[in-house]
Amino acid sequence: MAESAIGLRDFRFLWAGQAVSSVGDQLFTIAVSLRVIEAGGDAGDVGMVIGGRILATVLFALLGGVWADRVPRRRAMILADAFRLVAITAALAGRFDTGTLQLAALTFLVGSGEAFFRPAFGGLVPAIVPEERLLSANAWRGALDSGAAVVGPALAGVIVATAGTRWAFGINAATFLVSLVCVLLVTEPRRERPRSRSSVVAETKEGLAAVRRVRWVSAILVMTALQTMFVVAPHMVLLPVITQEKFAGPAAYGLVIAMFSLSGLVGTIVVGRIPLKRPGTSALVFNALFAAVPLVLLTPFSLWWVVGGYAVAGLAMMPFNVLLQTALQRQFPPALLGRVTSVDWLCSLALLPIGLAVVGPLADALGRTTVLVVAAVVQLGASAAVLAVPGMRAFHQDQEEPTAVGNTEVAEDGSRTSS
Repeated sequence: MAESAIGLRDFRFLWAGQAVSSVGDQLFTIAVSLRVIEAGGDAGDVGMVIGGRILATVLFALLGGVWADRVPRRRAMILADAFRLVAITAALAGRFDTGTLQLAALTFLVGSGEAFFRPAFGGLVPAIVPEERLLSANAWRGALDSGAAVVGPALAGVIVATAGTRWAFGINAATFLVSLVCVLLVTEPRRERPRSRSSVVAETKEGLAAVRRVRWVSAILVMTALQTMFVVAPHMVLLPVITQEKFAGPAAYGLVIAMFSLSGLVGTIVVGRIPLKRPGTSALVFNALFAAVPLVLLTPFSLWWVVGGYAVAGLAMMPFNVLLQTALQRQFPPALLGRVTSVDWLCSLALLPIGLAVVGPLADALGRTTVLVVAAVVQLGASAAVLAVPGMRAFHQDQEEPTAVGNTEVAEDGSRTSS
């Protein structure tokens, strides 16, 4: 069994900063939603404000990937944290909370910073963590995300109830400062730079082409996009509605989400400690188990039945994410990781707004049963279908030709030769 990545100084600083920042992200989401309601907004206003963050990430994800591959990843992350810190601080200093449009603009700015931070983070981790500890590193990252999903909303509720939304925004700004300081403490190894640069468009196409050449990656990203639209979106829309109708509301909803996050925390810890001979097969089995979500929403016999279904889904989906991120980091050379991370993230988000927009009307027109049955079929069917793609079971494809990056060729093993 490989040693834990948390024993590495640089990763420890990076992880600590993200642990604080991830809680801050949860604080921000809750606080901005509550602020809209405090100002007299309705559900549509909340959706528009939260949508600003998703819109920004979709618009700038690919550009963020190119940027992360052009400059030192550490520098990109520092600038992204500083940008978000300044945006929230400036909003606090002004009258940001006077309307929905101002809050939507704020969430758009925060999402823009995130679009540049995430690809850089995805490229920095394998630069400071040896390959044999990558699974451990991604498991630690998954654990902090799951933990933040439990701690963040609870902390946000306490802060907003006792001190108000402005304090929650202020604390969120402070978490970006903590993240920035932790990234400053990380030492990033020097990367070889191409002798000349292509245009942003050319480098974006280069990243997309690299993903297309690896068939298992292309297939898994298409699968993820479809499942986001047909499965994740119905879960996000229908879970609060069903818990309100069947189990008297917010407390039940909070319990279900908390159990999903807690079981995800357990799943990431376990998968980080168990070596898997066929990580792709294991990951897709985990992915298929998310079908428990539409199935329990289809048959909400009791609150504990729904909680149990979400516990199974969380226990499975977090390991899927850990295994996928580790495989991507091992499959692609360092010079492409920022762009590959951005493409992966874009595919996870791009169809979500469409799904969120159509779930309600489709449920009204066709019935919830139809929407949830389709969700279960898509989750199970897509997970099974992609198993036939070459390289999927091992989450690896040998590349017959080196991948060109600028004026440098990067072989499948990550070595470089001048072109």
